[in-house]
Amino acid sequence: MEKSPYANLRRVILVSMILVPLTTFILILGIGYYYFTTSLESSTIATMERIVEDHRHMIDSFLTNRKANLEFVLDSCTFEELAEPEKLHQILLNLQKASSTFVDLGLFDQEGIHLNYQGPYKLVGKDYAEAPWFKEVLKKGQYISDIFLGLRRIPHFIIALKREEAGKTWVIRSTIDPYMFNDLVKKIRIGKTGEAYLLNTDGIFQTERRSGGNLMDKDPEA
Repeated sequence: MEKSPYANLRRVILVSMILVPLTTFILILGIGYYYFTTSLESSTIATMERIVEDHRHMIDSFLTNRKANLEFVLDSCTFEELAEPEKLHQILLNLQKASSTFVDLGLFDQEGIHLNYQGPYKLVGKDYAEAPWFKEVLKKGQYISDIFLGLRRIPHFIIALKREEAGKTWVIRSTIDPYMFNDLVKKIRIGKTGEAYLLNTDGIFQTERRSGGNLMDKDPEA
């Protein structure tokens, strides 16, 4: 039987009728998927940035308020008052009423000697002249540290302020409870499994991770 001269043409037309719409559909599907995933990624990143920024303000506000508490002490008390143990003890109690994150309070002379201290450790008379935080507060007038061990050999961080008056320089310093601060940051959640934590510039944990990572551990991903 002689093959129809139009058979090949019909085959080409049939294949074209199938492939052209199918190709167009696949192309549209691919473009739609690309824009959907791009839009979803952008939306997720924007949401995370907003959450991080909101909590950055919360943490900044926490530290600013604690520094303001200590500035009020400097503004309202003389060196002689701060040097009295009973007076410093009362000041610490007032600070702890303002925020339970205050652990202790100390007074230092310009040579770095711990003149007066109220808190859970025996630090009176200790020499901090070579301590990095003391050098920084003398230079800048104020200092908020990373978490470090210090003489007490346990993780903690401090806020220190300097005052100069009548040719005399002194420094007050308070330890902030790192675990209460840690709880403040750990409350941040992103989705069901997301978490937030702080690292310093050396990649050292400043707060714990729920998924593992203690204070002052090195982040393996840093």
